[in-house]
Amino acid sequence: MTSLGWKESGSPMKVLLFGVLLSHLGTYMVVPLLPIFLKLEKGMTIAEIGLILAMSPFTFQAGSLLGGWLADLIGRRSIIAIGAWINAAAIVGFGVFDQLWMFISMGLLSGLGVGFNAPSTKAAIAALASEEGNKTTAFSLRGIAANIGIAIAGLFTYFILGGASTLIFYVSAGLYILLGIISWLMLPKGCGDEPCKSVPFHSYVEILKNKAFVVFSLVSILIWMLYTQLSLSLPLRAEAILPNPGAISLIWTVNAVIVVVLQTSISKWFIQKIHPMYSLCVGMLFIGGGLGSIYFATNFYGLLLSGAVFIIGEMFILPTMDATVSRLGTARMIGVFFGITNFISGIGEGAGKFAGGQLLSLGTSSVVPWLTFALGALVISGILAALRFWKPLQSSLAEIREEAGQAGK
Repeated sequence: MTSLGWKESGSPMKVLLFGVLLSHLGTYMVVPLLPIFLKLEKGMTIAEIGLILAMSPFTFQAGSLLGGWLADLIGRRSIIAIGAWINAAAIVGFGVFDQLWMFISMGLLSGLGVGFNAPSTKAAIAALASEEGNKTTAFSLRGIAANIGIAIAGLFTYFILGGASTLIFYVSAGLYILLGIISWLMLPKGCGDEPCKSVPFHSYVEILKNKAFVVFSLVSILIWMLYTQLSLSLPLRAEAILPNPGAISLIWTVNAVIVVVLQTSISKWFIQKIHPMYSLCVGMLFIGGGLGSIYFATNFYGLLLSGAVFIIGEMFILPTMDATVSRLGTARMIGVFFGITNFISGIGEGAGKFAGGQLLSLGTSSVVPWLTFALGALVISGILAALRFWKPLQSSLAEIREEAGQAGK
């Protein structure tokens, strides 16, 4: 049997998108304020904060590979729910513990939980949006759902919970517990309309022969290294220049609203009309401009403008990355492909946060971190532009477009 069509997959898709909203609501109650909380409430240095935040991406790798494999073997519903509950336990730990080694442990545990949850959710979305023309739309909707959650998180954290307090960790964990329950009860059992089955080892070896996917994954490490800098650099800059650094959560709210308003238009008028590598090039230039401009910010509005520039780049990059992976991967092993992709992103994010922490330890008033981020974006954008003309990638994407055209006849 073939995967469900777009219209017929409505109910499971809605559950998945609502789960994306809940996970981002829970995550972004914590993410903008965690560096501030660790510095002011727990007494951690900037270098220690960078080390703590770098832990999650590393176990995110293992969780992604294991979670992707298990999702294809026993079904996505179970892995999505288990990942949510593991992350809930880790988030509570950040609020409870005080020692550096315990924060490192919670970071490792959180990465494992998100690694289980994220690739399984993306694989389920890709499977439901089985027709080629629906993939970009599906991942754009995923981005909108995610940013609705982020927008609510900033408002809720600042106006109701009062900023960087222990309470945000308990509420966030509760949302992840709810996510696990909803996923367990409302998503289809097993692997949807196809039987779950173990993937032979030689099939994994075949992935390494997919040159386009392998090279694209390696280049994406650089993208994730730079992309992850906002969650570390913006809060630390806010802590240095704002009288109330807790207001930083509102920047994530404004950014999320921008995504909700503009993502569909950007996808329709730009992403779907240009080559994926060009879309990524444009996104990296905006991300580099947003990060670099943080150096010149001296108040809340300056930080808000930097965040807005950054988020335009995000709107080009995230749906393009997910849609490209779903096109380069194979339907039978889509969970594994997204697991590998999240493994790669974990390497990039972990390395990026560690390197960012070291750069920012020079001081947020030093030009070095911000100039490094801006120049890095230019270099990565150039690499992506060159990749556009690499024949294996050209051939893979051309074959997919041809297959999609034949399927539509």
